[in-house]
Amino acid sequence: MAKITTNINHLRITGTLSITDLHFLLAVIGRLVDKQGHETIILNFSQCAATFAGPMLALACQIMKRRALGIATELILPDDSVLARLFVNANWAYLIDPEHHESSRFRGITQVPATHFTSPPEQQTAVNVVMSALLGSLREFSRSDLAAIEWSINEITDNVMVHAESPTGGLVQMTTFSRRQRRVEYAVCDAGVGIPASLRRGFPELTSDTDALFQAIRENVTRDKNIGQGNGLYGSYEVCRRSHGLFEIHSGAARLTQTEQRGLEIRREQVPYAGTLVIASVDYSEPHILADALAFGGKPFTPIDYIETRYEQRDANRIVFMMQQESPSVGSRLSGRPVRTKIENLLAMVADARVSVDFANVPLISSSFADEVFGRLFVQLGPTTFIQRIEFVNVSDTVRDLIDRAIAQRMATGR
Repeated sequence: MAKITTNINHLRITGTLSITDLHFLLAVIGRLVDKQGHETIILNFSQCAATFAGPMLALACQIMKRRALGIATELILPDDSVLARLFVNANWAYLIDPEHHESSRFRGITQVPATHFTSPPEQQTAVNVVMSALLGSLREFSRSDLAAIEWSINEITDNVMVHAESPTGGLVQMTTFSRRQRRVEYAVCDAGVGIPASLRRGFPELTSDTDALFQAIRENVTRDKNIGQGNGLYGSYEVCRRSHGLFEIHSGAARLTQTEQRGLEIRREQVPYAGTLVIASVDYSEPHILADALAFGGKPFTPIDYIETRYEQRDANRIVFMMQQESPSVGSRLSGRPVRTKIENLLAMVADARVSVDFANVPLISSSFADEVFGRLFVQLGPTTFIQRIEFVNVSDTVRDLIDRAIAQRMATGR
């Protein structure tokens, strides 16, 4: 639990800032701005020991909303260099204090930094970035599981566009974990009207915010059937519950939490959250666990997924893999690892399909990239399967020679 103290307009966060501290932190900021009239707030995280995506996304959303109203914010990064780097890489520093911090340049494969979206095209782009990262980082992951997670992220972010009426749009962030537990965690946040206020327009009998959150995760509950079927939060809740993960909503004066250990809990919060924060954690240790998670009206639902829209195109037996789009850098072994993982996943998820690797506008790759992707794939698949399932198009003689050399060297060593 964090210690939160103030001195004039200077707010200091000490210790570990967790989700349980969120409402109090926002109440303190509200007091400094709304009651004491400060036009600049200094958020001092120098003595912060740890924090998490959920509370930081919610904090960023509220700061962005206040900034649009003329309230300035200055951020002091943690003294701990690792945590300070997380603030920068996760894009929290930029979203909270864009005057003193640049937008994140993080290009790793285990995390998608907090991404701001204000329109449907931006929302879809953000979802696609998340899906590309998942496909390039997760192993032993089934297509049905990937599709269920994509559907959930798409539905929750779409709720921001359709229902939230957020003046600053929304934020989405994703992180994967694979050491102690194999899970995917994503958080979506906005500073809009909130679920209780939105639902009451269609259900005026919902007098408490706790009742509103309970109704929000039920099937077919929406304020207006003309703009949605009301299954986004219900389906996302089921995806997390069935995978023995975590699902959490903060909105209005209520908090809903579903965990494997404690089941479903809904509680009233003394300090309302002005908007909606959804945190979802999916455990993918057991393959295909989400295959039946999406069922509406007693009937299984199979959504159109990222693989179909991005790779299969018109031919379900051929995967079109545009190298220029999949890897902006083709000059190192490190940049080749997520490319190889993507191809491995596509080969596993689309049985018998050929992967057509298109090198259009990629005149050169490094030897280490060629070895990491195609040398290792050749050894892993074996000569016959590699030839049967992988083909190269629009490949220059130089690139083909580098690939052939990488494969020959792998064949010589046998590994």
